[in-house]
Amino acid sequence: MEAKKMEEIAPFLKPKVMDDLTVQLVIDANGRGDIKAVKGDKALKKLPAKYNKHEYIVVLKGIKSDLREQYKRAKEELERSMELGNSFLLSEVYTMMKNPVLTPLMTSLVLKVGNYLGFFEDGCLNGVGAVDKYSIQATDEIFIAHPVHLFESGQWSEFQRDLFARKVKQPFKQVFRELYLPNQDELAAGTGTQRYAGHQIQPQKTVALLKNRLWTTSYEAGLQKVYYKENIIVQLNALADWFSPSDVECPTLETIEFFDRLTYQPLEIKNIPKVIFSETMRDIDLVVSIAHVGGVDPEASLTTIEMRKVIVTESVRLMRLENVIIEGNFALINGSLGDYSVHLGSANVYKQATGAIYIVPVHSQQRGRIFLPFMDEDPKTAEIVSKVLLLAEDKKIKDPFILEQIKN
Repeated sequence: MEAKKMEEIAPFLKPKVMDDLTVQLVIDANGRGDIKAVKGDKALKKLPAKYNKHEYIVVLKGIKSDLREQYKRAKEELERSMELGNSFLLSEVYTMMKNPVLTPLMTSLVLKVGNYLGFFEDGCLNGVGAVDKYSIQATDEIFIAHPVHLFESGQWSEFQRDLFARKVKQPFKQVFRELYLPNQDELAAGTGTQRYAGHQIQPQKTVALLKNRLWTTSYEAGLQKVYYKENIIVQLNALADWFSPSDVECPTLETIEFFDRLTYQPLEIKNIPKVIFSETMRDIDLVVSIAHVGGVDPEASLTTIEMRKVIVTESVRLMRLENVIIEGNFALINGSLGDYSVHLGSANVYKQATGAIYIVPVHSQQRGRIFLPFMDEDPKTAEIVSKVLLLAEDKKIKDPFILEQIKN
């Protein structure tokens, strides 16, 4: 349906002359719609005010809004397809590739057919490294690869490096998505996991966060997420009233349990599909990071730090900086004016034999100076990469406040 919508708006993609102005609908390389206006040989940043209520411009603005909504819907549905293991046929992928909004989304994602992983191009999956192309057959089931599949293939780091080398931005976190696998204690315990037991959370904030991840609230069971295809119910247990503010004491997480949807019998961790387990833990990790009562640093989970290690390493490699190494949860920098460390969770900066250095990040919606391989850019990751690159070339720093701290 999304692919076929383009047939309706195709005429508006052609230039139309209005007095001394030429306007047309355009779709950029990332699939986002916009209105392009040219006066003479000069492209205008925005439309002149007198054209705002022109009949044709009003139509263009409506279509632009529809394209933005379509982009948002498509991005969410593709991510959901990855999480739920939904498959596509080759004919369906070809239909989607006819839509300029969907094409950049599909071509930037790693697809999976059988044991083959790669990027879609002309009916083939292009792998990385020395892996040959795989020609997709009409009857093949095509899946959007999950980090579980990338991990099992042994090629995860090659795909991460490839995205950096080609500067490809994915519509959502796929290749750089956090992965959670059951540990030995969880497998030995059988049913349920206490991985996040003891964390105090804000109930209303927790419900709001998990609602966007398709969790539901019920008076009997609390917070639940249902996987209908696999007939699995995930249940988050905590001493909490999810329907009203906690006036006395914030609830404490207890266990996360999995049940059979038909019999409601508990399921052992070892029998839970790895993708479902990983996505469940990722959801709860998000809650623990953001809705924690203690106000801990958001996005500072262990798996997020692992992803940031890869991003910093690849950024340093592309910049040809040889004075940065990753050790534990820190980026260690041997600068000209001193030795520094940047924490990959909190972004705190320390100078050896001096102490903490206060560098104020300037967050902006105008991104692009720092390359991150996914479109939903994490400002904390951008801040960490910026600080590492800044301190790696500390002799170029001009800011007197930062220099005073370094040299003091």
